[in-house]
Amino acid sequence: MLMNKSLADYYMEKYRLGAIIATQPISLKYFCGFDCWFTNWIQEWMGKPGGSNCSIPLFCILPYKDDPILMIPSVIAPFAVHTFSKEARFFGGIPPVPKLKNLNINKSILDEFDKKQLKILEGKIYPDPIIAVEETIKEKDLSDSNIGFELDGFNSNIFSKISDRLKDCSFKDCTEIIRLIRMIKTDEEISLLTKSAELNELAMNESAKYIKENNNFGEAFNKFRNIVQKKGGIVEHYIFSSYGCGVSDNKDYHFKKDQFILLDTGAYYSNYISDTGTTVFLGNKNQKYLDIFKRIYEGINMGLSSLKPGVRCSTVNDNMIKYLEKYNILKTDTHGHGIGLQPSEYPVISSKLDYVYNNGFEEQSANFSLEENMVVALEIPYYIYGEGSYIIEVSAIVTKSGYKSLTTQNRENPIINY
Repeated sequence: MLMNKSLADYYMEKYRLGAIIATQPISLKYFCGFDCWFTNWIQEWMGKPGGSNCSIPLFCILPYKDDPILMIPSVIAPFAVHTFSKEARFFGGIPPVPKLKNLNINKSILDEFDKKQLKILEGKIYPDPIIAVEETIKEKDLSDSNIGFELDGFNSNIFSKISDRLKDCSFKDCTEIIRLIRMIKTDEEISLLTKSAELNELAMNESAKYIKENNNFGEAFNKFRNIVQKKGGIVEHYIFSSYGCGVSDNKDYHFKKDQFILLDTGAYYSNYISDTGTTVFLGNKNQKYLDIFKRIYEGINMGLSSLKPGVRCSTVNDNMIKYLEKYNILKTDTHGHGIGLQPSEYPVISSKLDYVYNNGFEEQSANFSLEENMVVALEIPYYIYGEGSYIIEVSAIVTKSGYKSLTTQNRENPIINY
């Protein structure tokens, strides 16, 4: 299971919630393992002119100390077959479904997937999502409970109708709590993040060999894409920076003699993201520029050595910046971020976290303390306008006593191509 169930139960107990209702596609991936291409992009206005940017109604109801219940439109019911939710419920769109034994079909030709997708619709199909949520909440004896509801991105009209039907429930916005639950990774998540990091690192290093004078960026990108896909991944981003002018993915760009460039790459593996980066020198071995790279490398190591449970996120970032400033490397974009199902998650690692915000239930510091099993990417991009661009980006797991790299990432030296 991807979900950190013990942490979800901890927050439900802390805030006296009978259940959490997740509504966003990314949250359903996390809580139930549900992933459907259609629900990842569909929004209300696409089928209802004048509608909102909200996704179609989707739910995963997670009762306190109980298993998640997936609730989706019946037309995409087969996507529930491979989730890890023990129970799936459906609403709308499909006519009454006869029992499998009554079907006019040669059952001997059915494989396991056929049987599962036929059987999955044999239970009750609710006429609409509002009734589906109402009856499930009542069935679970939660109709007079506090319920956490992921409101951000959810259709407000549908939520109003659900809350009207369940007048004895007290609904709380748990959007932020879900982000906090996802911040601490499970063993399964760490395994997927590791595989993602491994294929990304391999593809980045192999593709970087094509970054040479007169070659275009598209050649390197094609190599990266081919390796990622061969290893079962999907490209998330592949960008460069030339002459300190910010970043680009211009596939037609031709590299010049003696450039040094930032190369930043990302890939998904089984929905989990990896983010990495290094600096490529195109024959330029000017000692001044190599010395800067060395200091950036040492700055990243300063950040990594700061990764310990209990350390504030801003401290990690401040330590990197202070080290670089000793060598007059100023105005970098030094930062870090969690990685998981999305390219940037909690914890945010920045020097600008000196504020308190409301998590939906209470005030808390935005400057999170590191905890065991957080997975973070640390990066130091540095742009020298008119000269060149640097980056070193690495990923690590916070352990009980420090950190562990997700995969081998050799950054002591830049890549130098001739």
